Amino acid sequence: MKRQSLARLTLGWLALLLASASALGQGLHTLEGRVVLPNGMQPTQPVRVTLTLSGRRLFETFTDLSGRFSFTGLNRGMYQLTAEGDGQSFETTSVNAEIAAFGSAPQTFTQNIQLRPKAGAVIPPALSVAVEEIDPDVPGEAKSKFRQGVKSAAAGKPEQAVRFLQESVKAHAPFYAAQMLLAEQLSKLQRYDEAIAAYRKASELKPDRADPYVGVGAALVGQKRYDEGIRMLRGIIEVDKNIPAPYLSLGYAEMMTGDYKSAEEHLLRALELGKTALAHVYLANIYEQTGEPLKAVAQLEAYLKENPNSPQAEVVRAAIEKLRRKAKEKK
Repeated sequence: MKRQSLARLTLGWLALLLASASALGQGLHTLEGRVVLPNGMQPTQPVRVTLTLSGRRLFETFTDLSGRFSFTGLNRGMYQLTAEGDGQSFETTSVNAEIAAFGSAPQTFTQNIQLRPKAGAVIPPALSVAVEEIDPDVPGEAKSKFRQGVKSAAAGKPEQAVRFLQESVKAHAPFYAAQMLLAEQLSKLQRYDEAIAAYRKASELKPDRADPYVGVGAALVGQKRYDEGIRMLRGIIEVDKNIPAPYLSLGYAEMMTGDYKSAEEHLLRALELGKTALAHVYLANIYEQTGEPLKAVAQLEAYLKENPNSPQAEVVRAAIEKLRRKAKEKK
């Protein structure tokens, strides 16, 4: 009898988890840019870039060979980017970066950091016109369809968004932002094969960006191709452990395959990097399965604290009461 009750509770949490995923996944934006020297060139060595909000340090990363950095999983707000000085040629430099997103659909914002030279440092003249990546001109029709797609996505109309975004990339195939949003909306509709194809097209446009590969991995997990998804997502974090996006899908896939130790590690990392509330639900499920009901309660309480107006709040509270009774029975 207890086994049946446990199974029902676990399946209920999984249903909650899956039903909530799309709503909680919206509004996660990307801030990207380049670190450049006063002469327009990128530094010869990777530069540490830190992201803070209201004085609180959130993430840090290092620039790639082209001087580029990227932070994902961000909400609206005024952030500060700080590029660390090298002690010889340039000083630590900070700039403000505002994410003023329209609606809740994921969007990408750009803010570059031009380093300040140290007093007396000799900066060689520029060897090229500019280091800035010059995006191809997007035709007016493609821009118009993209804006309509963004509005539809923000309004929770993924089918309509897909139609607009397909028209946008048809008008201008090298439109990275449109390809990415198209892939995301296809994933919401569980049209995973099409989503993977769109993510792969985006990766061809910007092969050094992690986001498309994360999208492919998450879509594979959505198809229950857990082993493939796990391999891809683990590969991404081996390259950069500070990218928040892969950890949630990776932890979920590991949980579903019974690798609770790795799942716990990666879900805790997701919380550390991105404050992803849904990770609390996954962790609660793991702790229930491993016979730790009070730890499961703590995770569900954390979820409610971060989402007090969740439409699933009553379901979560009922699960908490069951887990508390289970903890008392163990004593």
